[in-house]
Amino acid sequence: MVSRRLVLAGPALASLSRTAAAQDGRDAGSELLMLAPDGQRDSVKAANEVAARLGGPDARLHAEASRGVLDSAARLADRPAAVSAILPSGTLAYMTRSGLSASVVYALRFIARLGVSELHVLASQRIAGLADLAGRKVNLGPQGSTTQATVAVLLDKLPLLRVDPVYLDHDQALAAVLRGEIAAMMLVGPAPVPLLRQVNLSDQVHFLAIEETGAAAVGLSPALILPEDYPQLGGGEAQRGRAVATLGVPMVLGCFNWSSGTPMYAGLARLCDLLAERGSGLRGFDMAAEVAGWERFPPVANWLGRGRTGTIQGAAFGNRPRSPAASGGGGAAPASQGSTADQKEQLFQQFLKWRRGQ
Repeated sequence: MVSRRLVLAGPALASLSRTAAAQDGRDAGSELLMLAPDGQRDSVKAANEVAARLGGPDARLHAEASRGVLDSAARLADRPAAVSAILPSGTLAYMTRSGLSASVVYALRFIARLGVSELHVLASQRIAGLADLAGRKVNLGPQGSTTQATVAVLLDKLPLLRVDPVYLDHDQALAAVLRGEIAAMMLVGPAPVPLLRQVNLSDQVHFLAIEETGAAAVGLSPALILPEDYPQLGGGEAQRGRAVATLGVPMVLGCFNWSSGTPMYAGLARLCDLLAERGSGLRGFDMAAEVAGWERFPPVANWLGRGRTGTIQGAAFGNRPRSPAASGGGGAAPASQGSTADQKEQLFQQFLKWRRGQ
């Protein structure tokens, strides 16, 4: 587990490394920064693990915590470092909910799907199903967290389910559920989530099944919580129990759609190559997977269109025509495709204006 001291030192280390890069004359665009989706312990740990796998003596890659999903998305427009962020698939819809115009939202791209987390709804056994949560206190996760952002856009698609929202840290929420103070808690994380593995049947709680209704519109898909994921709760230790239907939440590596002449574009293309070369051991990683609502970062789209031949940096600077079949990520706003450098700069300025309002 990453130490708290290291996590807290992340911003300072990133700042020092950027200063060092400027002082020794190296291209600032080669300084790679990867943001966690929020400041939650498991999120930061996951970001550090990805950075450790991809980085090395040949690649200065740093992971850093953020204040939340919107903060991570806003920081993708940072200059001069090449900034990427691990984000839940519903981030674009969540940004739209915040009042950001669609044209600016779709100035973001995704590099690859890093994995798929599961949405856990842990409730008192007195709650028979999701519909029984209407009007009851339910923890939706800390404000700005992956869980809260995902649940916010999901609940928009479930107008009949109106809960009394609570925004506790996950460990506090679990304690509140076990004491009967709230009816349920929601948590997005790759199963098995360590916090929930400590729960057992004697605690009088269970996982609620979630139907797919409305989920596809925000990039979610059917998934299962298996008995062996939580053996003390689901009977996995005795080879019994049933899987619980839930929703899978793709986690993407997002970036800003920089113009090809910028050092940030070059740095991100370098990061793409590192991911293609070294990311195979990451749980659920898929360089070619599409993510609903997202458009792929053009160098990756070009590289996939070439049949993954050569490098992504070569695809970025080879001046070859982009294959229409490589665009990927259905549902992106058409206005964002084929943007000129001036249009991208205009979107960047709008993005900064929105960021200052956060």
